[in-house]
Amino acid sequence: MEVKIVGEIKFKTCTLPVYRDLDEPLFKAGDVAELMDYGPNNIWNLTNLCEEDERLVLSSEVAGQHRRVTFLTESGLYNVLAQSRKPVARAWRRVIAEELIALRRSRGKNISEQFEDWDYMADTIYFDEVTGRLMRSVTVPGGDVEQVPYEP
Repeated sequence: MEVKIVGEIKFKTCTLPVYRDLDEPLFKAGDVAELMDYGPNNIWNLTNLCEEDERLVLSSEVAGQHRRVTFLTESGLYNVLAQSRKPVARAWRRVIAEELIALRRSRGKNISEQFEDWDYMADTIYFDEVTGRLMRSVTVPGGDVEQVPYEP
């Protein structure tokens, strides 16, 4: 089965390709290891940070040859990033959550259609690193702002 790139998540000077589909995205373990500054020989250390059902070994074409490549699921990626003590992992956790939401919303639409479907409430959604959940800022009567779990 050929695994195709369906999007990219960009942060600073790094790019993380998103594979398979946006509803159940996969991330190449080697790409994740590279952005987290793991050595190329330590990919297995990275994949051991996630559960067995959060990683897959699939056939993929690498440099014109079919190779078996380890991929992480979305939950596997979050698990790896949450367990890492590296500062770069903390920064990527928030970016990945936000960018995957943006990729899913823009799927199959041109730029004018994206603005027609603009959800102004999405500007208030963020990833809370303490709880590990998507949160939303809401204004309550009296003008105060509260943080509540985001329910799509």
